[in-house]
Amino acid sequence: MTVTSIKDAWNEAQRIFPTDYAEDKQRSERAGYPIYHSTADGVNAWISDLGNRLEVNLPDGKSVNIWIEAPAEKPEEAAPVLSEERKEVARRLQRITFYYTEEYVEDLAKKEKEDAAIKELEANPSGEIRCMVLTAEHNAKVMMDCIKDLIRAVNILRDKNEEVDEWMLAGITAMLDKVAQLKVLPYDLPASVCGLLGAQYR
Repeated sequence: MTVTSIKDAWNEAQRIFPTDYAEDKQRSERAGYPIYHSTADGVNAWISDLGNRLEVNLPDGKSVNIWIEAPAEKPEEAAPVLSEERKEVARRLQRITFYYTEEYVEDLAKKEKEDAAIKELEANPSGEIRCMVLTAEHNAKVMMDCIKDLIRAVNILRDKNEEVDEWMLAGITAMLDKVAQLKVLPYDLPASVCGLLGAQYR
């Protein structure tokens, strides 16, 4: 018979011939492996612990081997695979991220010009009331928020351990198709993508 642990092997030995056993030191030393002899008076039964099995020697001269085998390992679960649709949505979002990055860099350049214009007005006061509308700094912040949202979305899509349902991909694809059709990239698109993926809660 075969079991999967030494404990189970001893349980089987007790079932085959129930008695108390104690190690026989002398016989163990001579044999080179542990031998446990029955402690019952007049009973000649013993168990040899041979490492990979227990050999139960019964009073009638018969012996039973109880083999010990490690339990079979469970097959490793196949690593999750990203669908082609999911990869394509991630690629499209990466391309849009590049667009927002270009806008961000342009806004930073505009902010430098705005700052220079303010310094010139302050250095050369004319006494006239002048008004300037400064938009570059705010626009740059909006662009950076868009970039961060898209990076979060792409990271989720590329993470094999993240669950992304088909309806999420369908929703994002529909938004991107509409944007491509209108040839306009709204600033709330990245937030809407993150909302579909549930990224705003992470």
